[in-house]
Amino acid sequence: MHRVMRYLGLIVAWLALWRVAVVLEFAPHASIWFPPAGLSFAAMLVLGWRAIVPIAVAGFVSTAWIAEIYNEPLSVSSWMTTSLLFVLAHTVPLGLGAYAVKRVHMSNGVNGFARTVLTFLLVAALSTMFTSLLGIMAIWEGGLMTGAQRWLSWLPWWIGDMAGVIVLAPVFIAIVSWRYPHVQEYLGELSFSLSSVKWRAFASRLSLVIVLLCLSLFLVHHTQRFEASFTVFFIILPFLWIATTASPLTSVFILALFSGVMALLVSQLQLIDFALVYQFAMTITAACVWFAMTIPTLMAHNAELTARVARDGLTKAASRGHFVQRLEYKLQSSQSKTPCCLIIFDFDYFKQINDMHGHIVGDRVLVSVTNYVNQQLRENDIMGRFGGDEFMIMLPETEFSEAQAVAERLCLGISQLQIDGLNDRVSCSFGVVYCQPNEHAMSAIDRADRALLMAKKQGRRQVVASAA
Repeated sequence: MHRVMRYLGLIVAWLALWRVAVVLEFAPHASIWFPPAGLSFAAMLVLGWRAIVPIAVAGFVSTAWIAEIYNEPLSVSSWMTTSLLFVLAHTVPLGLGAYAVKRVHMSNGVNGFARTVLTFLLVAALSTMFTSLLGIMAIWEGGLMTGAQRWLSWLPWWIGDMAGVIVLAPVFIAIVSWRYPHVQEYLGELSFSLSSVKWRAFASRLSLVIVLLCLSLFLVHHTQRFEASFTVFFIILPFLWIATTASPLTSVFILALFSGVMALLVSQLQLIDFALVYQFAMTITAACVWFAMTIPTLMAHNAELTARVARDGLTKAASRGHFVQRLEYKLQSSQSKTPCCLIIFDFDYFKQINDMHGHIVGDRVLVSVTNYVNQQLRENDIMGRFGGDEFMIMLPETEFSEAQAVAERLCLGISQLQIDGLNDRVSCSFGVVYCQPNEHAMSAIDRADRALLMAKKQGRRQVVASAA
């Protein structure tokens, strides 16, 4: 019963949107934008090939309706042939396109949003091109279009269908996702949660683009100059701002409402001669919005990758490269005149811990000790993992005697730690150096490493400091 009601709702929605598109026609059988194409694409994406049945019913009904609107009666056989071709036009190309987008997105995973957007735009262009060709063939086959009208209508039909898909299909998918949460897996990072919408910002941003649209359209209406119609392309700029600062749901719905107002005003202001310009403006604006929506996602991924590169995965200490970079900057910048010290420490007999207790316990030792060391450091101190069980600590604005005291305190504190799974206490050896102004980072590290080797040679679990 629920499935029947769902299919019935799809049929009614498809026919209602088709009727709106017919009212906004500016060429034979070609509307400014064609919402049923977007609904068909969304239905095929969500329902798969099961959507063919309700779309087919709507297609047969709309074909008969077209004949009545244009006062061109069809025989039963012509109606069947025309309807069948029309249904194929709205199921096969759009269905294959929806399947391709779904497959690409699922294979990309959550990090492939930008690639999915590119695939969606390319698929929308190609699938609607074939939809328009098959649709015109269906109408022509039924005698509802002359040969001259066929070529006159093809381009606006194609662009209208493309606008319907790239502008409105995401809206329909969003609406479906509220009722069927499992659809979210097709959306990946493109969350259409209502909780993400800030309604005051939504209203203000929608008002901005609508006001700019009205100014552009009224300018064209007043001047009747073809070049004036191109002012609508400037509205892409505020849309880029919206797409990069608002939630995806906000951007998608503002775009959809903007396109609806554009189509309505072009019809009401009798700007039919400029309709093709506004069709292209609608599709290009939508494409720019989709690409702009990938920017926050890419920035978040880049920030995550940067954090991963800068941090050791196990201990969360700074990575070797990041630590050396920070130390080099400190020693070579204007801050080099302030005192800075470097500590290098590693574990005594760490290989024996791994050999006797296993690497799991060994990792636990590393994490426990580095957590303890971090707790003892100041906010502007930096600890990095040099490699294996060897770690470095940069102590900016720290005198040499203070750095020695820090190392002595850490050496004692580590030797008193109790670590789960390990009965024996662990100990570390430390090398401490005072960094010279304008000294290269690797030079300071080499001196600290030699001090550490001296601590090892003198019996371990001690601190060796070298000021020069």
